[in-house]
Amino acid sequence: MSSVTTYASALIAQNVLRRSSIDMDKTMQRLSTGKRINSGADDPSGIAMAARISSSSLSAQQGERNANDAISMLHVFSSAGQTIVDILLEMKELAVKAASAPYNQDDRMVLDHHFNQLGLQWARIASTTNWNGGVASMNTFNNSFTVLLGEDVTPSTMTFKSWDPTNRVANQNVTGATAIMADDNNARADWAWGFVRALADLNAGLNPAGRSNSHIQSQVAASNALAKLDTTITVATIELSLYGSYINRLELSALNSRSAATQLDQSYSKIMNTDYAQETTELTRLKILTQAATAILAQANQEPRLIIELLK
Repeated sequence: MSSVTTYASALIAQNVLRRSSIDMDKTMQRLSTGKRINSGADDPSGIAMAARISSSSLSAQQGERNANDAISMLHVFSSAGQTIVDILLEMKELAVKAASAPYNQDDRMVLDHHFNQLGLQWARIASTTNWNGGVASMNTFNNSFTVLLGEDVTPSTMTFKSWDPTNRVANQNVTGATAIMADDNNARADWAWGFVRALADLNAGLNPAGRSNSHIQSQVAASNALAKLDTTITVATIELSLYGSYINRLELSALNSRSAATQLDQSYSKIMNTDYAQETTELTRLKILTQAATAILAQANQEPRLIIELLK
C-alpha cells in the first residue's frame, strides 16, 4: 500500500544503513588496530579474562628473568668457589711437601710463605665476590635467599654458606669450623683458618715475616694441615655441588615459565586479537548490505513522486 504518512521501506533501509555503518566502524577498527576487543563494550567478559591472562603471562615472563638472574649469580659464585678449591688443593700439595722429613726448617719457611699467600688470596676472593652490589656475598652466610619464580607467592629459597676462612659459626661456613682460630699447629680441624701473620716465625734468622695461626712452618703443623684441608675441601665441594643443584632447578623453572608464558600469550591472542579472515569476510558482507540498503533507500524515496503522479 502506498502511503505518504509513513515511509516504511525508507525507514527500514535507513535502519539497515545505520546498523551497517556501526558494524562497519567496528570491523574497520578491528582491522586497523589488530584487536578484536578495543573497549569494554566489545566483549565485557572477554576483556576481563584477557586482563587476567595477560597479568599471568607477564608474571611468568618476569619469573623466567628472575630465574636467569639467579642462575647468573650462581655461575659467578661457582666459578669463584672452584678457584678457591683449586687454591686449597695447591695448599694441600705444599703441606704434603712441608710434612716430609727431607725438607729442613728454611725450606718450610719458604713453603709457608707460599701457603700463606694462597690463604690470603682465598680470603680476598671470598670477601670481594658478590652479586649486584652486595645483594649476595660469598663471605656471608645466608639461609633465606629467595627468588620469586612467577605468580606463586611462595618463593624459591636457597642457602649459601660463607667462604670466609675465618668464619667459625657451626654449619654456616665451607670450612667445617666451629671454633675461633688459634695457633695449635693445625691440630684441630674444627678451628677456623687464620692467615694474618701476627705471630713470631719459628726461624727468626730467615728474613722474619711472622707466622699466621694457620701455618706450615713445622713438620707437625704441616702434617696436621693435611687433615684440616681435607675437611675444608670436602665441605667446599659439597657447597659447589649445591650451587649446581640450584642452577639445574632454576633452569627447569625458567623453561617452565617460558612455556607457560607462551601458552598464556596464545590464549590472550585468541581472546583479544583480530581474526582477519573472519573480519574481512564480515567487511565484505557489510559492504554488500550497505550498497543494497542505499539502493533500496533511493528506490523508496521515489515512492512519493509516484503518488504525486497519481494525483495529477
